[in-house]
Order: sequence, then structure tokens, then C-alpha cells
Amino acid sequence: MNKGKLFVISGQSGVGKNTILKKILVNHPEFHRVVTFTTRDPRPNEIPGEDHFFVYPEKFKEMIENNEFIEYAKVHDEMYGTPKEQVEEVLNAGRNAIMEIDVQGTMQVKKILPEAVLIFIKYEEGDLEQSIRHRIKNDQERGETTEEEIRCRIVSAQKEAEYEKYYDHVVTNPEGKPDEAVKEIEKIIGGQK
Repeated sequence: MNKGKLFVISGQSGVGKNTILKKILVNHPEFHRVVTFTTRDPRPNEIPGEDHFFVYPEKFKEMIENNEFIEYAKVHDEMYGTPKEQVEEVLNAGRNAIMEIDVQGTMQVKKILPEAVLIFIKYEEGDLEQSIRHRIKNDQERGETTEEEIRCRIVSAQKEAEYEKYYDHVVTNPEGKPDEAVKEIEKIIGGQK
């Protein structure tokens, strides 16, 4: 039996990675979505076990000590990690998996699973700050966002852009047109099967 492929979607803070991932999964129900663990609280409309597994910091630390993650990283003062067992089971069963993680985690995945297909999502060229403010304002799933959180995301997005060169593919997510980014990613997926 052939081993499945792992597709990793990552990119700049607030660029719409989760929106893109959800659209890809609707179009490709044969893909397994890797559900990551996090120590942050669920956002409105997030479903535990579907969007993330939400755990206390103590449990997360225990999982690190038990070597249960392929990767883990601190992002915006919260911990995120990809469960090793879930990924191995899916890939060994010959199924393709797709996941959305931060750039730090992606660099760890690249070292451990060099055959993973890494896709970086970025903003259109232009005013990064304005784009982030607009997206956060229109993202009702996030709930209230403070000015400090917005500034933090802007700084993060600038730093994350520096990682673009380490990815197999780079896709721009045009403002208000995520279906264009989805089409580009589907071409990448189609070329990897």
C-alpha cells in the first residue's frame, strides 16, 4: 500500500489559512484534516475535536514530555502542537492529510517529514497593516480583537513573510477572493497525487 501525503498549509497571521483549509476540505472530503492541540480557549463557532483539541497547559506539557507531537510551538502566547499518532495512522493507511500550522511548526515538520508538501499563504502586495485590519474586522469567528492583538498580528505577519523561501509552493490569497487561492492549492494537490 502506498503511503499518503501530508500537505501543510501555513503563512502569514490573519491571511485566511483556516478559511482556505475549510474550502479545500469541502472540495476534497477524501482528505483527512489533522486536528492540532492548543492551550488557547475556543473562539466562537469553533468545535472542540474538529477545529482543535483544547487542553490545559499542564496537559500540553505532559504531551511534550511523552513525545506525542510531531511539532509544537508557542504562537501568540499559546501553545499549539500536531499529534504524531494521528498523522502516522492516516499516512500509513494510504490517505492524504492536510493541516494548517504556523511557520515555526512547519519548519519542524520539514525536518521530520521532508516529503511533506509545504504551502505558504501570503497577502497580496501592498499595505499589510490595512489588509490585516480589514480581515480581522470582517472575521466574526474571532470575536472581539484588541488593538494590541492587531499590532501583534501585524508584527507576526511581517516576521512570517521571511519564511516564504523555505516552502515548496507560495500562494497569494487575494483580498475577498479566497476561492482563487483555493484553486491554486488544488492545482498543487493535483500535481502531487
